[in-house]
Amino acid sequence: MRIKVLGAAAGGGLPQWNCTCANCSALRQNQPNIQSRTQSQLAVTADGDAWLLVNASPDLRQQLINNPEIHPDPAKGLRNTPVVGIILTSADLDHILGLLLLREFTPVRIYATRPVISILKKNSFFQMLDRLPGQSRWTEIEPDVSFHAGNGLVCTPIALSSSLPSYIGEQERAALDPTGATIGLILEDTQRTRAAYLPALPAITDPLKERLSTCSTIFIDGTFWSDDELQKIQPGTPLARSMGHLPIDGPDGSLAGLQDLINTRKIYTHINNTNPILQEQSSERRTVEDAGWEVAWDGLEITS
Repeated sequence: MRIKVLGAAAGGGLPQWNCTCANCSALRQNQPNIQSRTQSQLAVTADGDAWLLVNASPDLRQQLINNPEIHPDPAKGLRNTPVVGIILTSADLDHILGLLLLREFTPVRIYATRPVISILKKNSFFQMLDRLPGQSRWTEIEPDVSFHAGNGLVCTPIALSSSLPSYIGEQERAALDPTGATIGLILEDTQRTRAAYLPALPAITDPLKERLSTCSTIFIDGTFWSDDELQKIQPGTPLARSMGHLPIDGPDGSLAGLQDLINTRKIYTHINNTNPILQEQSSERRTVEDAGWEVAWDGLEITS
């Protein structure tokens, strides 16, 4: 299995267009020890030919351009792509807006849970994916039910949260069954090598930890260092947990909660532009690295 991090930042990327936090300012000033990141995006293949995208970030077009192995092949005709499907882990905007960039008449299979499919199909924007019969091939997936997606790749959704995106209106919210609104994924190849991708992690439970212990590599929600990270910068902003993101630090944060996974490669991804772990010389960065964690960056590749 080959996994590429096409984007490692949370929504807005790094630097964020309207932000003057320490990290965004450092990048604009070309300071060392920090690098820009596009919005969270993963690509995975089990055979080096068929690629599966996990989510569809607003930066997807540039991310595909930046990775030649996911380019169309001129020998296969005018319109083609090695992308065989896209799995959506939620209907959050930073996970779905890139779908609109894939409206150029090429068939694409989209895997998502029932509430996510319902939300997108009711939005007229996403009808642009159905300009030809069979252009978008929506495939409903369910938590804990494995499915094949690509040559030799098996995926198992994990239910993480029933919270719906804030842009969903009250009437639609009341009509939706939110089960599986946010999922993580276990990815497994023919050699039974497993990796997990959880860009939004609200809590760590014992059953979840047991599943993660079967993986050789895990990509975990690293959005915020602390629960009040945003409030320290701008009072009145929400807490990390209220947004569905377990912070890294603290006695019940992800760093402590997963510390006993000693035989697993642990990588933080979906990192908010305000997170101090993005500064390579920060004390927070040293803390996560001393605990055996890595911080994802655009272009990071894992082969197992």
